[in-house]
Amino acid sequence: MRVWVFQSGEPLPLDEGQYRPMRAINLCNKLVQAGHQVTLWSADYNHQEKRFRSKATAPIRVSDLFEMRLISSSGYKSNIGLGRIIDHALLAVNINKMLKSVTETPDVAFIGFPPIETAYVLTKWLEQKKVPILLDVKDQWPTIFVSALPGIIKPLGPILFWPYFYCAKQSMRRASALCAMADGFLDWALSFCGKTRSDNDRVFPLTTPIGQVSEPDFQKAGQWWDSIGVPNDTTTRIYFVGSFSTAFDFMPIREAARLALEQGRNLQFVLCGDGGTVNKVKEIMAGLSNVIFPGWVDRPKIEVLADRCIASIAPYNNTPDFMLSVPNKIIDSLSLGLPILSPLKGEVEKLIDSDSVGLKYESKPAAEGDSLSHAINKLIEDEHLQSSLSSNARTLYDSRFSFEKIYGDLVTHLEQLAA
Repeated sequence: MRVWVFQSGEPLPLDEGQYRPMRAINLCNKLVQAGHQVTLWSADYNHQEKRFRSKATAPIRVSDLFEMRLISSSGYKSNIGLGRIIDHALLAVNINKMLKSVTETPDVAFIGFPPIETAYVLTKWLEQKKVPILLDVKDQWPTIFVSALPGIIKPLGPILFWPYFYCAKQSMRRASALCAMADGFLDWALSFCGKTRSDNDRVFPLTTPIGQVSEPDFQKAGQWWDSIGVPNDTTTRIYFVGSFSTAFDFMPIREAARLALEQGRNLQFVLCGDGGTVNKVKEIMAGLSNVIFPGWVDRPKIEVLADRCIASIAPYNNTPDFMLSVPNKIIDSLSLGLPILSPLKGEVEKLIDSDSVGLKYESKPAAEGDSLSHAINKLIEDEHLQSSLSSNARTLYDSRFSFEKIYGDLVTHLEQLAA
């Protein structure tokens, strides 16, 4: 069958250097493996690197069954601001123009939401062509816009953002089915657009494949960690891998690192990645010799690092969108068999409580027992607890978040919608 996939904010195979496939590319690859013809619609502007990829307007052929079509826009320097609003509006205008020259319709479409504007344009065109649509809801746009407003004008939010509310609801209502990465997110989307849950509305968690690192790459990554001061020794380590942004609160890590130095504990925090707030986080950690910043790391380095750590940390702020989801960083930790340390309430807290895959801490502890330092000390002092949490993490990944199962089910679901 012919399948369209739309997703604007993820890395693509044509990006420079090593890139990590995310939801759209993982789905495209699985569809191609199943013998389907895939067209990926995406933005010419690279969201992660804040640069344009190409000025190509013709389809880019990846393989016999896979092509990409890039949509032009204005670009933006900040993830929050007028520039991004204009960019998304132009993205929708330009894909609408491109659709006018399309002569062959797909058998089914998988549309990433947000952006709101592109979802509105695509679902309208596809509905008119009677193409089944699976809308993948990954963020609480536009309600998250309202929650960000100052308290005095927050009640006016739905009026100020009325066009976005209208377009978002229309997109969800036109879709043949909705999907999301967690039950809480799917329930929110259905409630937001006034639909009741059907058998076609599904949860497909964010997950990544495992066991794809070659032995030479693994050895090379190990040598790299040795060279920057993270050897395979008796040091107790906790790691973070991600984009440094306002989604995270690193203050508890600073406090835990400071206490470890005062107490003479051989504890090291390895904070990997890049992003808009990385310099601020480095300032916060100034003077703490047990916190290091290796920068961006690839999958082989992540897997080697995981072998040298007792846990991963996911220091999310408790915002509604993250509380309703199970972020991919959590699932990455499960796949590597690492206990999770997180203050995140909601879906992640449920996993920690029901499946014993990690420990919770409070961002602003009311007592010593609530702190990140206390949680880490429990892991250090109780090897049986550490081993049990680690085993439970991998078991949970295999049973609920296996890459092969999730994406195999997603391909089957699209086939059924098309039929």
